[in-house]
Amino acid sequence: MKIILKGQRIKLMHLEPCMDNAKLVYDVENRNKNFLLPWLSWARDIKSVKDTYDFLKQSDKSWENDSAYEYFIILNDEIIGNCAANSVDMKNKKAELGYWLANDYRGKGYMIEAVKLLESELFKNGFNKIIIHNDVLNKGSINVAKNLGYELEGVLKQEKWLPFENRFRDINCFAKFKHKN
Repeated sequence: MKIILKGQRIKLMHLEPCMDNAKLVYDVENRNKNFLLPWLSWARDIKSVKDTYDFLKQSDKSWENDSAYEYFIILNDEIIGNCAANSVDMKNKKAELGYWLANDYRGKGYMIEAVKLLESELFKNGFNKIIIHNDVLNKGSINVAKNLGYELEGVLKQEKWLPFENRFRDINCFAKFKHKN
């Protein structure tokens, strides 16, 4: 996998784990925490730059052993979000995408561009299936999947427990296949 993927307006970049990068990422996460929390439970656990630094170190290890490919979305040298291939399954040639975008950049097509870049790289590298799981209430994420031609394979009922809401949530399972591109 390439370390940098370049699009028309944005680039996706795997960031080295260092405190400078951790500070940049933490700032974006922290400013957007309230927006991210309903959909991304990990946002609740990010309480310091050190937490983000630890995440960057872990993502670097995951990259090295081909279990995940973490990219940050860069626009004009500013981090505006994240787009990653998680739960990489090399044996079955599939990966699950996860993504988030700073609130100020929503609705401008940046996430569509980011997901297109990453899915193209995955398909070029022999992956057959790309999966997107999202909360049935997360209209933004659902729109990304639908606008990019992902098929709804099903809804996983009561799949995710949200302790801060004291309830389970249903999760969509969207997929795209290499042979359909």
